[in-house]
Amino acid sequence: MVNSITRYFKGIWYAVIGRAHLQTDKLSENPTVVRGVYEDIIRAKQGNIQRYKEAIGQLMALVEQKKNSLKRLTNDIVELENRKADVTQKMGTIAAELREAGTPEEEVAQHPEYARYVFANDDFDYTLKKKNVRVTKLERDIKRAQADIEHHKRQIISLHHDLDEIKTEQSEAIEDTIAARDQEEIDNILSDISKDDTSEDE
Repeated sequence: MVNSITRYFKGIWYAVIGRAHLQTDKLSENPTVVRGVYEDIIRAKQGNIQRYKEAIGQLMALVEQKKNSLKRLTNDIVELENRKADVTQKMGTIAAELREAGTPEEEVAQHPEYARYVFANDDFDYTLKKKNVRVTKLERDIKRAQADIEHHKRQIISLHHDLDEIKTEQSEAIEDTIAARDQEEIDNILSDISKDDTSEDE
């Protein structure tokens, strides 16, 4: 379960951080096209970030489920320990009564009523042992999941910074495209003027 969640997060993470390598020589000189290319990348990354957040939400819900299970289990253990304490007390009372009645020690252990409480006590011990093992596992899972959540929250902050950088790149790329187009127009005008001057000199 934990491994599948980890693989899921890794898949989303790689999709989110993946950068489209924009080749300027392959882009149109039209600023609108440049803007459109970046908008597609931004939308894709925003969608991936949203899915990443949803995955974190699912992990948080899973942690809450485990916390609820832990709480129920802890309550069960308290109840079992109280019942076990009652059984232990009754075992002592029966043993004391049998000894006072002169029952030999070896027969005390074999007495049906005493043996019934011994069996109940052993059963409580077995059940408590299993539940305590489960508690340890739940506590470990919760601690690990909470650490994962904190890690993923930090990753989300990093992803938003990455998205901001792409938006900045978008603005710069558009400005560069416009500047390059304007420069080309200026070069063409100057070239035409230069040709006119050359023609007049001839």
